Amino acid sequence: MSGVFDGVRVVDLSSGVAGAMTTMMLADMGADVLRIEPPGLEASAEPSGYRVWNRGKRRASADLDSTEGRAMTVALAERADVVVHNWNEDDASSRGVDHATLSVINPGVITCSITGYGTHPAHLDRVADDALVAARTGLLFDQKGRRGTAMEFINGRPGPLEDFEAEVRIVRGADRPGPVFPRSPWPSIGATHFATLGIAAALRAREHTGRGQRVETSLLRGALASVCLNWQRVEDPDAPLYWMWPIDSRSVEGLYECADGRWVHHWTIRPNWVLQTAAGDEMANVDLDGAYRDDPDRISMEADGMLTGLFLHPSLAEAFKKFPARDWVDAGAAAEMGVALVRTPAEALNDANFLADGCVVQVEDPEIGPIRHCGPLVEFSRTPPPATRPRPLAGADTAAARREANEPVPEHGRALTGSLPHALAGVRVIDLGLGVAGPFAGRVLADLGAEVIKVHALHDTYWAGTHMGLGTNRGKRSIALNLKHPAGRAALDRLIDGADVVTTNWRPGAAARLGLDCATLSARNPRLVYCNSRGYEKGERAMLPGTDQTAAALVGSEWEDGACDAGNPPMWSRSNMGDTGNAMLSAVAITAALYHRDRTGEGQEVGTSIVNAGLLHTSYAWVHEDGRPGDWGHVDAGQFGLGPWYRLYACAEGSWLFVAAFTPEQRAQVLRIIDEAGLDADDASKVSEILEARFRERDAGAWLALLDTGEVPAEVVDEQFCRTLFDDPEARADALIAQTWADAVGSFEDPGLLVTLSDTPGIVQRGPSMCGEHSRELLLECGYTAAEIDALVADRAVLDAPVTQP
Repeated sequence: MSGVFDGVRVVDLSSGVAGAMTTMMLADMGADVLRIEPPGLEASAEPSGYRVWNRGKRRASADLDSTEGRAMTVALAERADVVVHNWNEDDASSRGVDHATLSVINPGVITCSITGYGTHPAHLDRVADDALVAARTGLLFDQKGRRGTAMEFINGRPGPLEDFEAEVRIVRGADRPGPVFPRSPWPSIGATHFATLGIAAALRAREHTGRGQRVETSLLRGALASVCLNWQRVEDPDAPLYWMWPIDSRSVEGLYECADGRWVHHWTIRPNWVLQTAAGDEMANVDLDGAYRDDPDRISMEADGMLTGLFLHPSLAEAFKKFPARDWVDAGAAAEMGVALVRTPAEALNDANFLADGCVVQVEDPEIGPIRHCGPLVEFSRTPPPATRPRPLAGADTAAARREANEPVPEHGRALTGSLPHALAGVRVIDLGLGVAGPFAGRVLADLGAEVIKVHALHDTYWAGTHMGLGTNRGKRSIALNLKHPAGRAALDRLIDGADVVTTNWRPGAAARLGLDCATLSARNPRLVYCNSRGYEKGERAMLPGTDQTAAALVGSEWEDGACDAGNPPMWSRSNMGDTGNAMLSAVAITAALYHRDRTGEGQEVGTSIVNAGLLHTSYAWVHEDGRPGDWGHVDAGQFGLGPWYRLYACAEGSWLFVAAFTPEQRAQVLRIIDEAGLDADDASKVSEILEARFRERDAGAWLALLDTGEVPAEVVDEQFCRTLFDDPEARADALIAQTWADAVGSFEDPGLLVTLSDTPGIVQRGPSMCGEHSRELLLECGYTAAEIDALVADRAVLDAPVTQP
């Protein structure tokens, strides 16, 4: 078998970033993807990323507005397993490719629609573009963080330390207030994760029901995916441990400039190690004993920790400035501290370790020769990805597609066997994950109907009550075990004996030392799907502590999002999806492996990394064989956008507008609206100057009304969207917001179901689990008596911390 989706036929009718990346992911996993595009498509008109996103596919041309083109497309869809497009059902129906129509001629077909805003009536007709969605949802205000944190802003509160302003101002990216434009297309990245996951889940469900179904996500849901751990509203925001400072705009973030002018990202910050290492004229070899949580000099995540970090920041900045960046990276590696060089995407794609790992590959582009770009991002032990093929030229497979459209319709051989309440119903997951990157995978699997058991350590009472812990553990039951105690370890064995999936994100070797590695567990249960995700690629960095921040530095997203090419400091985006992206890739791999297991009876080991998630974020980038970067477009020094016609503009009364005038006609219309019809639209410098001045004359809402009338894509940057969303009845009806309960904070509201499946819908099973909340009931289910459980608790092998909801 060549790939976990070998034999799955995909017809890709999508446009834009998310559809192209989704079908790239499917092709990487072995699916036969046929991309159908309008005739006469010119490579120069395509985004640079299409050289990457169209890899491994076939490409055919067809005009869906013509009778012949539509007939061929429908015929191919009749023979397909999956059809991907960007239309709502009405628009898809006008082209004959809506799910209702296709399911009549192909009952097994799965259609995946990636729209701008789903079915929400207030947004339904707005243009589906990453920057416009990021503006309309206010996501552009989340890039540098919100003062007091997004959670407090949503709750209408200033947050802790209301009157505190640091004397030392930390500059992130452009040195200006207001929203900023990141190079990473966060809405599309989030939508890609959930579309791919939804398709994998629907394929798994089809093995049980015999039926296809409609999968739907959107750039709106993708935007929520990127901030889903930060956009929360809780009943008791003053609950102990809940508030954490890293996403507060006033906080330190561990980015430091070094003696050679290069930047490093040090996370988590260990000030004692930094200051000792740089104490002399030469860099010292310092090795702090113990983990971060055991370091008495660590910076806590509570309000006093933010003060400590800001107080220490000048000393730490001075320390890093004493030595070159490479020396700091080497010192961090020797001491097993998180220190990563902030690199360009080109440097990342030229990394020999990435190439050896396979997360970066070299292919022969048909137009420009050998290029390097991100490789397959999920790993399978039994069904490894096929060799990466370069993207073909437009229309290269048109003749073959016409022949396929006339071939006999294959017998799919699927009996209608009944219903499945949820796509992952009947699947038991043992979640051994740590931090965010591990447990968030369990959250999204639970939302698809899996029974997820979170195995906490006894000391996880702290983490479980934080906003990160609450956000990652929704929908699960928790058991708290001491795995160093023989009885605690034996209890875990009983849980695993009834499991379908085990997930971890431990450092290499840690699972084997406890007998929890894939080889050991699979010997007992060959049907087991085992996932271990990592921080970095397999290689010399594998043993280092991997974090969202250090991975973002290594892959180039901090460089690009901060507009470092224009001379700015790097920026770690507060909507970065390193940890959660790693978790999403893990969930995709697990679900795909369950599909394979249901077909063959075989379990397998799957994996990915935070670095892999980061490479998806910068997958618009590619380099020539000699290392020269391609032309993927860079953010300007002010972090307004990618040029005068695709950028932010400050308007009157402190408001902001994003304009996305893609076509010559739209640009001419903008110039007519501002009474500058004679201006040369290609004179970028002059256009920016004039538009900046004119847009300041009115507020953004007034300009939007004029631009809407002229059919020019634009949006007001809505800073309040994250507040109004929680009281939006349409958002609640569409499950964009979930309301549950957690012992730590009471009522708990956060982004809900970010992909919908028509036949096997998702479900929010319960609120976030607290550490040890379900220990007793789970042990009873495993056959322990009440007296045995009491003995385990007394011996500190188990924490029994039941919670009673009022």
